[in-house]
Amino acid sequence: MKTKFIYINLLILIFIGSNHCLLGQPLSKGNIKTIINGRTWVPKTSIALGEQFFLERLDLKGSLLFKGTQFDNIIFAYDILTEEIITAIETSDKTKRNIIINPCFLEGFSVADTPYEFNFLRGDLLHPKLNPDNYYQFVKFPNLRYVIKRKKYKVLKSDQSGKFKYAVANSLFLIKNNELIPLSRKGDILKIFPHKKKEMKRFIRSNKLKIGAKTPMDAVVLLSKFDL
Repeated sequence: MKTKFIYINLLILIFIGSNHCLLGQPLSKGNIKTIINGRTWVPKTSIALGEQFFLERLDLKGSLLFKGTQFDNIIFAYDILTEEIITAIETSDKTKRNIIINPCFLEGFSVADTPYEFNFLRGDLLHPKLNPDNYYQFVKFPNLRYVIKRKKYKVLKSDQSGKFKYAVANSLFLIKNNELIPLSRKGDILKIFPHKKKEMKRFIRSNKLKIGAKTPMDAVVLLSKFDL
């Protein structure tokens, strides 16, 4: 069922690239021609399951921040494995094609068609120690920023099928007073709030939160409560 759903999403993205009547074209405050300089994206059979894409979707809807200009109402995909953002654009000769947005000019993007809005920025725009070639999800709080580097890598399945699967290897950070603080467990967050440690521990237990790489959004729940 999951494979069938991903195949349908793939067909939707390809279809968008050939149909000018559908959503997914850049709507901008500036000239849309500025976004047309990425190389053509060619689907590969290895992506059929879609596991390397953010939220395992090829039809995310949101906005792109390109050379300081925001393009809204974009349908795109974020390939976590290759750090590529894929969308359908209209070229100067009025044809449609799917491209990989030029990473030299793509500063960030947002996903808006989910219950929670996901915001990403290029690493150097968040902190000088973060990789300028990667995109990082961030959540801004009154006194700090919570940062997630979404990562996946291919591993061989243990069923002797010779096939691969994708494992999660996210990295978590806090930015406080311009200091980049790596997070690997709940104790790293508790150190930042020494006067609220007991209360935070009770909140984590009562809400069954798991602070770690595989459940990065649990930390958002915790920080939303205590970083006031």
